[in-house]
Amino acid sequence: MSNEMINFLSTLISYPSISSNPNNSQDSKNLANFIIDSYTNLGFKMELIDNLIEGKNPLIFGKFGDDPNKKTIMFYSHYDVQPASIQDGWDTEPFDLIEKSDGYVYARGASDDKGPITATYFAMKELLETTSDIPVNIAILYEGEEESSSHGFEQTVYKNKSFFSDIDGILILDTSWFTDHRPSLDYGLRGLTYMAINVSGPNKDQHSGLVGGTIREPMSDLISILSKLIDSDGNVQVDGFYDDVLPLSDAENELYDKIDFNINDYVSYLGRNSLFQQNSKTTLMNMWRNPSLSIHGIQGAFSGSGSKTVVPASVTGKVSMRLVPNQDPKTISEIFIAYVNKIVENMNTPNSISVEPIGLGEWWYGDVNNFLFESAKSAIENYWGKEPNYVRSGGSIPIIPFMEKTFNAPAIGLPVGQSSDGAHSQNERLRIENLVGAKHVIINLLNKISNLN
Repeated sequence: MSNEMINFLSTLISYPSISSNPNNSQDSKNLANFIIDSYTNLGFKMELIDNLIEGKNPLIFGKFGDDPNKKTIMFYSHYDVQPASIQDGWDTEPFDLIEKSDGYVYARGASDDKGPITATYFAMKELLETTSDIPVNIAILYEGEEESSSHGFEQTVYKNKSFFSDIDGILILDTSWFTDHRPSLDYGLRGLTYMAINVSGPNKDQHSGLVGGTIREPMSDLISILSKLIDSDGNVQVDGFYDDVLPLSDAENELYDKIDFNINDYVSYLGRNSLFQQNSKTTLMNMWRNPSLSIHGIQGAFSGSGSKTVVPASVTGKVSMRLVPNQDPKTISEIFIAYVNKIVENMNTPNSISVEPIGLGEWWYGDVNNFLFESAKSAIENYWGKEPNYVRSGGSIPIIPFMEKTFNAPAIGLPVGQSSDGAHSQNERLRIENLVGAKHVIINLLNKISNLN
């Protein structure tokens, strides 16, 4: 069946469903209809749901079975992809799937996220062909805007949630294994508060030879503020930032001891040992379960090659904070604003300084002892012969806590690809063994869940 799966994936790939480019909106809609037709042919009830935000890609809703004696499991994936072109440095055309002798297929979306869609579809297909039924009720929820901040997802899902019956569990197929050699299960993600610090001075850009030394420069004020946000050990200096952080439990502490993580490999990946801690366990905790603050850039500043002696009239610093249980993104934005305002009061500057949130996202923290994790762990061990890494990722996918609340059901991250797939990079790839393996794991997982009924 691997050839059939590769051919199906190749068809999905051939639609350049780039959500960030309006010119690809018809390609995205055509792909959505192809997916709907494919599932309809299996006997699923499918609907194309218009996005409530005009011009954004539609959602795909689907379901199979309504047996009240069976659990209902929802599958989430996305059919949109990141931009890609041969001019970006790809070895081959990114929307032509290429199978190479190394056991991988190469194309944009192979790993993120059309490979997982393929594995899910063929798991359903095989179950129906071999048993004429699926052991649980199935719900399908695919979106076409994940790579563009999931525009319209929450509003559209909430308005149309009556399409689905009661959901017992949610499988998120949108991440990768933590390593290349051992499967993973995701049980947590950090939240996000993204802030902009705006500093405005003179009414237009100035020449440093004319005004240097005579005015309070906006860039200097901004640098002064940014320098007071974290200390040399990486500790966030915002007052009250750590107050609501959930203490480390003994059970979670033990999970870190089992993670397949080599700190030397991580340093090699970074290219320089700039770690705050030289301990694998502490580094993992800093990456996953501890909050952090990062300074991303300065808008309005000169950043080109060569020299330019401009004094920018206004600059904006971009800062984000990754959050963990039980930090509230809105509360963090408020205390961040208060902290920066306190710094500004002591600066005695004539420049205008304002702070505003430009992005908020909730953290997600799953229960590794619920039926989803227990069933998935067993299914992975049965197929791969290895216990999975339990991963609490440092990134953010705010739609997961939204889905848990909307459907009143627990979620679990079920990665398909490997860590080296290069999901957003040139020459994105997916190992065929992982594609086929994901199909078998899904089948095993659903069978194990059905035995719990």
